[in-house]
Amino acid sequence: MSKKAPSKLVIPKEVFLKLRVKRNPNVQWEKYPSGDIAIKLKLSESFWAKFLSFFMDLPETKKLVLDKMGSRIWEMCDGEHTVQDLIDMLVREYKLRRREAEVSLIEYLKRLIKRGLIVLLPPKEKLGGEDKDKGVNSDKYQENSIKEYEPSS
Repeated sequence: MSKKAPSKLVIPKEVFLKLRVKRNPNVQWEKYPSGDIAIKLKLSESFWAKFLSFFMDLPETKKLVLDKMGSRIWEMCDGEHTVQDLIDMLVREYKLRRREAEVSLIEYLKRLIKRGLIVLLPPKEKLGGEDKDKGVNSDKYQENSIKEYEPSS
């Protein structure tokens, strides 16, 4: 019997662009004087890693140093800025075309989500007559990263 592939969540583009981006509060990071940001990633404890740790001293964390653009995006992932805000910043500050900024940013956000570094939160404003933040425990969103996003075009 074959296993079912996990289905991807498809979100309309206009809704996806209104989602707020927030850093995982459990992720440690630091900003260098140069402006670059280093994120400390906890290495997974696989069987082989545990086995090798008996013979050699393996590091528990790995540093991921972001470039200027990645660092700028990371700083804006404060839970207040939306995906649209990030795209607008890329267009304005890095002189990218809107479509180029949108595609690149969405791929970058997917990678950060997959690693559990950021989460996407519902918008603060009303959509379709309902207040989407009302009755939503935002702590729950901070703890649970969303696996895959496929914004529809």
